[in-house]
Amino acid sequence: MEDDIELGGIPNRRISSWKTFIDASTILRRPYTLNTAATGISLSVEPQLLENLPKLTYEESQCQGRLMSFIVGDELQKGSLQKACEWYSRHLQMRFKEAWYLLARSLVGLVDDSSEPRPGDLVIVYDFVLAVARLLSVKKNAALVEFVDQLDNDSLLKPQLDDERAKPNQIVFAALGWLTMFYEAIPNPGADSLEVKKTSTSSSGLRNALITRKYSSFRQGFEYIADPLDTMLDHFGCLIPMPRIRPLHPQWLSGNQQSEVIMVHSICFNFLHQIAGLRIEWVSSLTLHLELDSERKTLKLFQYPSFCRMMMRDHKNHVLSRLLNDHAERFCEDVNRPDIPTALLFEEILRSYRLIFGQDERSWKAFSKMLTKVEEDQGQGRTISACDPLLHVLCGQSSASPEARTIYDEIDRRRDTNLNEQTTYCNPDTFPFFGKRLLELQQFDKQHQPQTVSQLLGDKRDVGAWFLLWNNQLLVFFATFTILLMVVSLGFQIWQTILSKQQLQQGSGTVSVS
Repeated sequence: MEDDIELGGIPNRRISSWKTFIDASTILRRPYTLNTAATGISLSVEPQLLENLPKLTYEESQCQGRLMSFIVGDELQKGSLQKACEWYSRHLQMRFKEAWYLLARSLVGLVDDSSEPRPGDLVIVYDFVLAVARLLSVKKNAALVEFVDQLDNDSLLKPQLDDERAKPNQIVFAALGWLTMFYEAIPNPGADSLEVKKTSTSSSGLRNALITRKYSSFRQGFEYIADPLDTMLDHFGCLIPMPRIRPLHPQWLSGNQQSEVIMVHSICFNFLHQIAGLRIEWVSSLTLHLELDSERKTLKLFQYPSFCRMMMRDHKNHVLSRLLNDHAERFCEDVNRPDIPTALLFEEILRSYRLIFGQDERSWKAFSKMLTKVEEDQGQGRTISACDPLLHVLCGQSSASPEARTIYDEIDRRRDTNLNEQTTYCNPDTFPFFGKRLLELQQFDKQHQPQTVSQLLGDKRDVGAWFLLWNNQLLVFFATFTILLMVVSLGFQIWQTILSKQQLQQGSGTVSVS
């Protein structure tokens, strides 16, 4: 694979399949609705940021389509992939609007003092993001400053008066966040810094300060922009996921194998919430997915599954393969270069939704109720930003529902597996990226025991104990019912005895009178 790339011409690929994006604004103004037959509730989510997104011009929609085609590859855009791409397109438009101050002052062709995009401006922005994506996919050990240099050489960036070229570095840093979802850059950072957001969204829709061990810093200067991108990101924390490699030692096949098994009934949301009191925090960084805070009893979940669906493509040509492999190479002692299965990272995230919500009816119903609460609080400014429609499908419906089953079947076809009905998973094989976090979640669950009778009767983590408990309950019920019948029978016999005695006494009185 080449280390450099010419950015002069942008290929015109499969434009016809993206003509639907011309009328994307009609989608943006329509609230997304989910009808749940189980609850009879219609869930309508229309984030405030979507209200004022402008309708794309024909040229803008074509540039948008070229970017999407580059990201998803040659796969036909239909079904869940089409919905995912439509969502990501709206998501990017929101990010463009938020970061317009930097975009307008950095990109050639945009008016410096403009406060929002004018018709046709997004052609320039989409071409810029596409150029960044191309460099990200092929440039080995690329540094942020190299991205800026290449874009400047291709006349995409405006001349800057400062030596550090602060705004170009900041907007390229932001674009890399849009393309990787490893972090979300602050749209208006300080003059001499790169900054990432440090907020999460609670299950009730409130914005909270982000508490995490993955980030060591949320701000840094420009002293590391000449380092490889993965090295620069390491100064923020552990932002690039790394897979666990299954040990080849024979002992793994015996003693350690049982401890590596993930049980669905031990990590489904209903039990975690009802018994352990766990709450969900939604995050925009996929790096934080499944991070557990046992002290605050919170579990972070990535809130954009549509992005993961988009990134399910051949890892050899994946937009993020170069970055992940460059990062892995720094920690690999093998003489051969690592080959990280990039698409598997995103497939794991989608599969984790099935474990936590989709395979347990009470769990996905609980998510629907939680989303209803968010909807009720929208008038107070509480909302999950840019609510992803696939979040409803994967967390608010059964994994056996037609929409969810289509996505999971696609994953199984790619991996030649069949996990739809599986209730146990071998951690290193199925979850090399997030298996350790799932095991920690399972261990957290085991540390909590039911505190009420209803919790005790609903605890199915130990199926044998659960059946024994219910069997004992039935025995107690039948024993109590039998005793009650005996007491009633005894009372009836006593009543008959008393009645007979009264009749005898009455008969004796009649004889004596005669």
